[in-house]
Amino acid sequence: MIYTKTMELAGSSYEIGKRLGNLTATIPPLMASQASGFQGLDKEQVQKAITCFDRWCPGLSEELEGFADALSIDPVKVTFYAMTYLVPRCSQMLVSPQKSTNGHTLLARNYEFNHNFDDFALVRTGIEGKYTHLGTGVTLFGRDEGINECGLAVTMSSCGLPVGALEKMRRPALAGLQYWAAIRALLENCKDVEEALAYLKDMPIAFNVNLTVADKAGNAALIETMDGRMAVQKLGEAGYLAATNHVVIPELKAYEPFVMGHSAKRLEVVEQMMDDKDKISMDDLKELQLRHYPEGLCSHYYEDFFGTTKSIVMDVTSGTLDICWAGLEKNGWQSYKVSEPLAEGLMPKDIEMKRAPKDFFG
Repeated sequence: MIYTKTMELAGSSYEIGKRLGNLTATIPPLMASQASGFQGLDKEQVQKAITCFDRWCPGLSEELEGFADALSIDPVKVTFYAMTYLVPRCSQMLVSPQKSTNGHTLLARNYEFNHNFDDFALVRTGIEGKYTHLGTGVTLFGRDEGINECGLAVTMSSCGLPVGALEKMRRPALAGLQYWAAIRALLENCKDVEEALAYLKDMPIAFNVNLTVADKAGNAALIETMDGRMAVQKLGEAGYLAATNHVVIPELKAYEPFVMGHSAKRLEVVEQMMDDKDKISMDDLKELQLRHYPEGLCSHYYEDFFGTTKSIVMDVTSGTLDICWAGLEKNGWQSYKVSEPLAEGLMPKDIEMKRAPKDFFG
């Protein structure tokens, strides 16, 4: 059993941070993870992190300050600093209006990781002077994906071996941001794909990531980063974009030729559905996401850091986000609109635990 959360956050950056801190104090697992003070940065590095946040994620430092004040802890000890200033495995796919049954842009994403490292939180955030957005939280302040009031939507999957501050992760090739800070920055500051591409152009992203961005006008692009390099693939005649956990844009393949078997297989499954069907519906995307690997994208290998924590389908044109927690059909799909405030609460959901086959990560 897991408990998912919905949170409605509005006000100034400091006020939102303080409210988030007060909410965290009432949820023991979040309190334990955020107030433990994961020590990965010294004071000089924290100052560099603050400078980076202020440039690319304006308002985030004030939010962290409000959070720390609410919990009466030193802001330096907030886990977000060490985890964000520099891992997940996921699948994502985009369907153009010409390829979808309802004539809308659809964006879908499965997220696989360990259940103990997921916020299991859907958050709607409206900071004064920024675009209101709806998406799932990571380390409380970051966003795994989301859609904003203007109709810009963003999803991600890691590109190659995950980069991060934790042991056994790939070391970052540059000082910069984790993907979850980059996604939140895009959702809060950009109204369409053109602005998102311009915003990303010089952003230091330390995580190697596949980002899919789309807007309600039907524009879309896949952006890949690899050790400080960036490449962009625009939506083409096929009418869809897809990425799992390896490089797919030719100009970056030479820098990371390694492809895990499960990543190649998941991309094959996605592309096969897209190529076999003239039109793709929301139900097609949902069914594929909940169908178990290798026929589909879902898995329950949480102890192996490859369990589906959430499946998401966004209708970019209508501004809706549908979510199914833990990759289980019996948990149901819940639908939310970015234009409507969230009703806050905790919801119990089922989870199934299995172990990965020995050859799964080959």
